Amino acid sequence: MKIKTIFLLSLTVATLSCEKSEYTAPAVLSGESIRFGIPDVSSGGGLSSRAAGGPLDEFPEGGSFGVLGYCLAQKGDNTGLDPNTGTDSWEAKAPRSTPHLFYKTEVEYNGSACYYTGEQQRWYEPRDYLYSFFAYYPYEGGYFAVTPETAEGMGAPTLTFSMPFEGGEVETPRTMEEIPDAMVAAAMDATRGDGHVNLRFYHMLVGLNFKANNYNETHDVVIHGLRLAGTFHRSVKIDIDKGQSYPEETFCGTFAFLDGSDETDDVKVPAHQSADRLGDKVLMLVSNPTANPYLGDIEIYLDYTFMGEGHSRCIGSVANFFPQAGTIYTVELNFIGDAFVLNFVVDNNQVWEDGGDSDLDFE
Repeated sequence: MKIKTIFLLSLTVATLSCEKSEYTAPAVLSGESIRFGIPDVSSGGGLSSRAAGGPLDEFPEGGSFGVLGYCLAQKGDNTGLDPNTGTDSWEAKAPRSTPHLFYKTEVEYNGSACYYTGEQQRWYEPRDYLYSFFAYYPYEGGYFAVTPETAEGMGAPTLTFSMPFEGGEVETPRTMEEIPDAMVAAAMDATRGDGHVNLRFYHMLVGLNFKANNYNETHDVVIHGLRLAGTFHRSVKIDIDKGQSYPEETFCGTFAFLDGSDETDDVKVPAHQSADRLGDKVLMLVSNPTANPYLGDIEIYLDYTFMGEGHSRCIGSVANFFPQAGTIYTVELNFIGDAFVLNFVVDNNQVWEDGGDSDLDFE
């Protein structure tokens, strides 16, 4: 009996010793809160001004963005966060990571600093842990659909932006001022030692504005109406792991730069002169490089008067135009006699990242 008791005691001690060797202490939080720096907006050309409803050249005071924050991946048995993954790169731990630090958290910029309400998240004590943050703007309005659907969802997130329109007919009036300047940002493998989380936002949409050039010797041109109408692409999806894709979603409608029914909108272009940014508007659209046409099946409608005679023209030659996201293009209407030539050019004063390429790589 005595021998059996000693054997059982020895077995118990051995079992406890084995369990102790497999135990991993939980990650320890520091006393330092995670803060966000002043958000930067990528604008390679440097916008000097902004038309109504147009793109932003700096993050707006009072604006807010949503953020997802990651650091530790889940353990193999899904029983909790694994502190051993703290120093792993985002690429290595993304498949088993959850947005346990921030999940669709609203961060507001007040003009001098960023802040978020509620529980203040803290850095972990080890200073070599790697953190990744993914952000989208605007936060409000329901423009973005975000996955995972909960803070417990594992894997790289997706951010899907959709235009604030759906369905409709070609004749359906659309208001370009309703379209937000959709932007995304990422800070991968950041460290506590970086201080603030610094986010640089990149534009997701293409910008279009119109300019009229009158190359006639003596006669003026008066533009009454200018509209862009047809079927437009609606959404763009960013998968942090796989890159960009474009859901097969469209909407129909008409965007008016100049009304045509209101004489106060008329733009007179004297001989040998130009009129910039007709209607003082910039239209932002989804450009789908996997589709043809890239901006959708759209046409330009133009009403103008030359030498006292009214003209109405429909231009459907935008199919061969390849606009890149993050770039503002000026559509030049070049009047030569009572005809005109259409030309798409990058506005040198309004270029984001030199033609649309950015260093924000989600693949």
